[in-house]
Amino acid sequence: MTKSHDPQSGRIKKLVSRLLHHSNPHDTSPDDSDADSGIATPKWLGSYKVPASANSSFSAPKPYGRDTGISLELWNSAYNSLRDGLSTAGLVTVYESILCQELPHGQSIGGINQSLPRSDDDRLRTLITITEAGLKKCRTKSQADDQAKALIRASRKIIKSVWADYPSTAVAWSGICILTPLLLGATIAIEDMKRGALHVLGRIPWYMHLSELIMASAWKSDADFLEQRDRTRERLLKLYRKVLEFEMNCVCAAASSWNNAAKNVVGWHKLGAMVREIEELDVEIGNLIVTYIDRRVAETIRRYNEDLKLDAKDEGPCPFAADGSSSSAPFPLDASHSADGMPGMKPSTVRV
Repeated sequence: MTKSHDPQSGRIKKLVSRLLHHSNPHDTSPDDSDADSGIATPKWLGSYKVPASANSSFSAPKPYGRDTGISLELWNSAYNSLRDGLSTAGLVTVYESILCQELPHGQSIGGINQSLPRSDDDRLRTLITITEAGLKKCRTKSQADDQAKALIRASRKIIKSVWADYPSTAVAWSGICILTPLLLGATIAIEDMKRGALHVLGRIPWYMHLSELIMASAWKSDADFLEQRDRTRERLLKLYRKVLEFEMNCVCAAASSWNNAAKNVVGWHKLGAMVREIEELDVEIGNLIVTYIDRRVAETIRRYNEDLKLDAKDEGPCPFAADGSSSSAPFPLDASHSADGMPGMKPSTVRV
């Protein structure tokens, strides 16, 4: 592809770059500040520090329990499948180049064709850096659409709460962490993209907790676990692949106003089918949980199987009904949504 040398195009790219990277700690308001951003450095990192040199040794952080290790393995497998797939490799390449623009200058290799390391551990190291940077930046102080700002604010709060317990958050949600309301506004104006965003972002804790389904202690019957384990893992991998593919499309669509490569890899005409497939997989896994999973574990996971809602006046009943069943009411969200209103999102009580 021939590079364009149009001066106006160059000015637009510089402007968008400033929008993507701008983070003035002195230019915040009480509603938009990230005073609670300390949670962006989770306890599981311990004394872990990103090596100063690419040649330095790195060990993946040790998670709290077995299910978080399973989660990391599942998300890595799903990511690698997309990266190596013939129909999705181009999408991943452009997505990674956009992510890498968020790296600090000392860690950036420069150029527009940056990509993430191929090894799982090295990629995790880079994505941890990108995720932390994204969560610590103020992304909501702008003249963007109020719904876009509300969506960014709510998704950041949810991501922070799972980031505290799941290292796999860096693999699963780093793309969402770098989005800005100004760029996202035009993206969610597309009906299928908005529907998918409300569905997927509202279920971030649901997707993270689903790794517990690969643990025998979560099942009612050991025999059922042994019979269904491989199939359950394959369904989770398929779901995670579709969720990641949707996220990558969302990030590339947001960048398409200034990045022609991003515009060309977005599956504009298959967004509706992609979202429907995610919805169907969530229903399928929800039915599996009802049928096979221990009631106590099922109740903990199912409470997170709900959409974000952008209109506070439609706020429904508590998402966790008194009888322990999951409510169909989505999590309420408006432009003035407070972080204090977020329910606790900790790992359930599964033990092995």
